Amino acid sequence: MKVAIAGAGAMGCRFGAMLAEAGVQVTLIDQWQEHIQTINQSGLRVENEQGTRNYHIPALFPEQATGRFDLVIVFTKAMQMANFLHKIIPIIDEPTTLLCLSNGFGNEETLRQFVSADQILIGVTLWSSELLGPGQIKATGEGRIDFQAVSSDFTPAKLTTVLNLLNEAGLQASLVKNVHESIWRKAGFNSVINPLSALLNCNVAEFGQLNYGTQLTDLILEEINAVAQAEGIPFSVRIIKQMLEAQFDPQASGQHYPSMHQVLNKQRLTEIDFLNGYIVKLGRKHQLATPVNQMITGLIHSKEQLGQLGGA
Repeated sequence: MKVAIAGAGAMGCRFGAMLAEAGVQVTLIDQWQEHIQTINQSGLRVENEQGTRNYHIPALFPEQATGRFDLVIVFTKAMQMANFLHKIIPIIDEPTTLLCLSNGFGNEETLRQFVSADQILIGVTLWSSELLGPGQIKATGEGRIDFQAVSSDFTPAKLTTVLNLLNEAGLQASLVKNVHESIWRKAGFNSVINPLSALLNCNVAEFGQLNYGTQLTDLILEEINAVAQAEGIPFSVRIIKQMLEAQFDPQASGQHYPSMHQVLNKQRLTEIDFLNGYIVKLGRKHQLATPVNQMITGLIHSKEQLGQLGGA
């Protein structure tokens, strides 16, 4: 099976390396020039608990992508997805499956602009990864993938093929009946640990040691729960808190700096509008006050602006 990773950042590279390790024919596609050049010249360097290894995986810019791919795994940022897919449309045809594992809301609608519903798989992943520099990632801890087909017309045999491919690479994938519940669970998780780690400049384990960490978590999740109920989405604050606590262990993902922390350190724009900011948007729709999530969104946007001004 020929697989393309659309958005070969920290997560895309981890998936690419794990698939390559399992013998899958993988191509990494990304817009970062130095990153792509480094991978092609020196390989993808992956640090994990077992040590360091270089993976020699083909890497392309979106405009260079040609040929037919059986599966495109989408990891692009939500706000960049439409532009990225437009550039790689030559590799997507009717038999191509798109598996979107990007964070945030609204991704399914974006994908439908480029392919029919019976080509789309949408899901969430709890794997983590840290981009150390061009062509270098740190991939520690365990994770999983929950996904499902958007349309009941999706070919069952193809669904099984994708599931087996992911699990043979050790990615611990599962088919679920209501992936939107998983998406909200992941969004709830990310709406706590991503902005708070970025604002407090801490990793996951350090956040777990904070005296006010539980109180901050509760304030954010209470608002998300109210919005979820208004949207008719099953949501459990207790489960989200258990997920967070499981990541505090340094032997799990505790040493990991979440993606929003990494992005702000590189003075780039974050996905806050597709996490806490989206909760604020839905809150307005249902006439529900979301002052905590609104404050978090404003603080992250302020850090983005400071980064652009050279002040952070």
